[in-house]
Amino acid sequence: MKTAENAVWLYLSGDARTPQEIDRFAEWCRANRAGHVLVHLSLLPNPGEELKQKIASIVAACADAGIEVHGMIGTLLQRTTDRRELLFDDPSCYCVDAHGISNWEEPICGRAYVFDPANPDVVRGVAASGARLLDDFPGLAGIHLDFIRYYHYESRLTIDTKHAGHWILMPKPGHPIRFEMADGSKITYFVERVQNAYNDPPVGDRLELVRQYRFCFCDDCLRRFQERTGIGIPEHLTRTAEKAEWILRHHAAAWAEYRAAAITGIVRAIREAIRDKRPDAKLSAAVWYNAPYGNELRGEPLTPDSEYDCFGQKWSDWARDGLIDFVCPMDYWLSPEHFGNIVRDQMVKAGEAVPVYAGVLRSGEYPLTGDQLAEYAERASAAGASGICFFHYGTWKDVLP
Repeated sequence: MKTAENAVWLYLSGDARTPQEIDRFAEWCRANRAGHVLVHLSLLPNPGEELKQKIASIVAACADAGIEVHGMIGTLLQRTTDRRELLFDDPSCYCVDAHGISNWEEPICGRAYVFDPANPDVVRGVAASGARLLDDFPGLAGIHLDFIRYYHYESRLTIDTKHAGHWILMPKPGHPIRFEMADGSKITYFVERVQNAYNDPPVGDRLELVRQYRFCFCDDCLRRFQERTGIGIPEHLTRTAEKAEWILRHHAAAWAEYRAAAITGIVRAIREAIRDKRPDAKLSAAVWYNAPYGNELRGEPLTPDSEYDCFGQKWSDWARDGLIDFVCPMDYWLSPEHFGNIVRDQMVKAGEAVPVYAGVLRSGEYPLTGDQLAEYAERASAAGASGICFFHYGTWKDVLP
């Protein structure tokens, strides 16, 4: 039977818990031509018999309609509040930002750990864990790579210091300020600008803080960058922040290329691992359209190729080199017009090498209707996409029949 034309993300926790829910899900996929199910799974070993049986039930329910089920993994990101649950227990496996702060020491939001894609142990471990899912869940058609990228964000805080008192004399540009949250997690910001109305009496104005989440500037990555490019970091630069600033100012293009090569390298390793495990298994990926994403919600213009520069996603190479079988760009929070233009550009990057399923998000904060979805689907089709990718089933199941 021919596979249908769309794709859909599936989270098990609230949407496919019982046989009845699984049957309803399969019927929904048939009705909405979803031929690729991307079901979220963990890379951790020993998934348990209950989960194995649930995935087998989903595969069986979808099989008669020619619907493929793919195991979706958070490739380079693991969320946990307990370090004992992490895939890697070596701090060197986690990224270091442009300030020199290790993600091991300060996980994002206190629980998001980002793996270093250039670390050989990470490459081997993630590739082996992804391939192992094909043994754990033999009905899977393949593996889908979510978060196959570097984390990137520039976080800024502006604090009103009008009534801060004599404390306004303490913060100095470049100095760190650490916040500790109620759960014990910590985050460090750096003073970028201090503006006071009066020092005596102490009447402040504003304090601007910044945190650059640009990865990875660990010693090993800085060494590999120099070896790969032949670019030598001046010896008088001793602090990580100084080295990062120098690279981004003088060799940004070479740095972007180095990082993209690291991401492509781990995609290649995963491809080889699953091919060795099962030659017919597919590999696919979720990719972004802009960095930081959600630019339209902030009233900011699109920055072309920023997913390459900031996230390291040169996914046109993955398609061209046969590393992936299809791609699901996460084209979320966009007006239909901008969505159509972005999908058109993505089709150029895909180069007809792989099918493209353009992602459409619906959420409580972004409640698209069925009629609006039809317009997005038409725009995707007009741009040449093979279909759309629903994010996610739980938010669309009661909107679409």
